[in-house]
Amino acid sequence: GLALANFAIDLVRKLPPDTFPRAEDIAIRWTMVAVLAVIATLTTILSSLLPALLVARTDPQPALQAASRGLGSRGVRSKMSGWLVAGEVALSTLLLIATGLLFRTLWSLEHARLGFDVTRVTAFTGMPADAVGFSNMEISGKEPAAASIATLIYQPALARMQVTPGVQDVALVSAPPLSGIDLHSSFRVVGRPDDPEHACHARVTAVSGNYARVMGTPVIRGRMVSEDDTAGSPHVVAINEALARTYFANEDPLGRQVDIGGKKGGMPTPYTVVGIIGDQVDTGVSQAPQPLLLLPYQQIPTTSFFYPALLKTIVNFVVKTRSDIAVAPAMRSAFKQVAPDFALDNFQTMRQAVDQNNFNDRLGLYLISSFAGLAVLMVVAGLYGVLAQLVSYRRREIGVRLALGASRTSILTMVLRQGSMLVGAGVVVGIALALATGRFVKSFLYGVQPADLLTYSGVVVLLLVVGTLAALVPARRAAAVEPIQALRDE
Repeated sequence: GLALANFAIDLVRKLPPDTFPRAEDIAIRWTMVAVLAVIATLTTILSSLLPALLVARTDPQPALQAASRGLGSRGVRSKMSGWLVAGEVALSTLLLIATGLLFRTLWSLEHARLGFDVTRVTAFTGMPADAVGFSNMEISGKEPAAASIATLIYQPALARMQVTPGVQDVALVSAPPLSGIDLHSSFRVVGRPDDPEHACHARVTAVSGNYARVMGTPVIRGRMVSEDDTAGSPHVVAINEALARTYFANEDPLGRQVDIGGKKGGMPTPYTVVGIIGDQVDTGVSQAPQPLLLLPYQQIPTTSFFYPALLKTIVNFVVKTRSDIAVAPAMRSAFKQVAPDFALDNFQTMRQAVDQNNFNDRLGLYLISSFAGLAVLMVVAGLYGVLAQLVSYRRREIGVRLALGASRTSILTMVLRQGSMLVGAGVVVGIALALATGRFVKSFLYGVQPADLLTYSGVVVLLLVVGTLAALVPARRAAAVEPIQALRDE
């Protein structure tokens, strides 16, 4: 066991970087080995206790008579062995069904509609030297409007990054998909009566003009915000499909005005909806997209609450490259020419972001698959052992059957049938357990139901095949018994 554990750790360390967090810290801890040794000792004692009691209570004369008549298979110990094998099959069924459901979930997550492209798209964060912490944000409505960092830094930085060799497009976004940044705000549709009980809420993000093109997100209707949407032009906003469905279900949102944040938010001018973009996965691949407002980064007043929240804390950039280039050095070099005091960090491809978001599902699949594989091995070993024991018990009986004219095929079928009955009973119990516990795992599944017919059918077929193969060797050995030799041995 220790040798296998050490081998498994070596395999984990050879996996691609970031497959497992802190993989280099995974090691055999001798305190855990001691705990497992105690558990193994207790398990051995408990599993040996019942057989020991049965052996101690055995009456020699009936036992010898039963053995001489080939009736050992009907004894209590043989039945108990069969029950244990059926229990192993039931456990294997439960674990294999869980593995199948998690595999279907992971497959659904990998093929889910993300709403953005993951091919050669890299996101990274930028933090200004005078970044405002979230705890220090306040509205400075009484102070004169200062020059916006959007015009002073971000606009020339985007222009410089855009001309970097190998870069196809670059955009600013305060909260890209799967970033964990989740700034919500209330808003009011101008012209509608106020309804405090049914207030409108949405995620808010600041974006530059190329954002939808960099991410490969389609514009469903209207237009996306552009670099021409500056502080001096009419204030506009783009929304996603989720917001259009939620708050404009029976009307056309294009041309409608929204008041974001109210008077306390410091956004005095309503924003006109000019476009609807496709939904993007935001907080998790398995979660439905939330309503989203996309504000032009140059049209956020410096006196509003949204200015420090979206532009003066941590801002994200997304880069679409023409080929696989070293994005981090190129972007650091471009920023150094425009804003050398900016701290750039957290370079990550969107593919890595999606994989990291699905990591828990993959880890669960790996663990359950490991347990299921071990359980199947237990089924093979247990079924083989029990049938081999039954064949040895019934050796004289099999010899008599063959001597009286039974065919070797019928003997083979008899043993295989016995193994199939044990596997079948275990499968039935395992399916019942899986159906009973399905409601507890429903929240962990995506794109598949707990009682998925394809998964259940696959598990049943797999276990029947495995059970048949495990029973085949004892069955062939039984069919190969020579009648004269078997009777002579007795």
